[in-house]
Amino acid sequence: MARRIAEFVSYVFHPLLLSTVLLIILFLFSPNALRPIDSTNMLPITGLVFAITFIIPAISIGALKITSSITSLKLEDRKERIMPFLFISAYHGLTVYMFAYRLALGQTMIILFGTVTAVVVLITIITIFFKVSVHAAGVWGMLGCMIAIQIKYPDSLLFWPIILILLLAGVVNSSRLYLGVHSPAEVGIGSVLGFGVCFTSIYLSS
Repeated sequence: MARRIAEFVSYVFHPLLLSTVLLIILFLFSPNALRPIDSTNMLPITGLVFAITFIIPAISIGALKITSSITSLKLEDRKERIMPFLFISAYHGLTVYMFAYRLALGQTMIILFGTVTAVVVLITIITIFFKVSVHAAGVWGMLGCMIAIQIKYPDSLLFWPIILILLLAGVVNSSRLYLGVHSPAEVGIGSVLGFGVCFTSIYLSS
């Protein structure tokens, strides 16, 4: 039973889903941070983010599995993670490019997804030498983004969402350790990397 719960948590809080989840949370609890995005264009923007950061990467990973370039969709082998992570980095980079030069969205959106892209690129580089928990980096990175935005936009209502994500981050880390897919060091490095890069980048942005 405990293993099924841990697997459920890992699926629900899959790293590829977290960009979309973060965007929805910010829209609901810190809309001023996302200006000029408002209720009239939030749905298409969210759909675009979901497509580029989840659907397309998921299809790419599935294609790698079909062509036997990887042996498992879970990417448990460190060496098999590098190619999918390169694809995911490219897709996130495409999102930043579209936000900055095609859609001309607000600075927060550009910095936000630029920071997420930086985390993905760093993880890809580190994975060449050492396996890192992407689940941990994703959920703690989301937490770092939310805390930094709450500080920069005091009128935000992110306090309780932050508390919830903090608790969920602990659950995600515990689940990855329970399943035996990562060591404490791998989970710890992922957590520190995700939170540190995301919080610092957004907090120090002008």
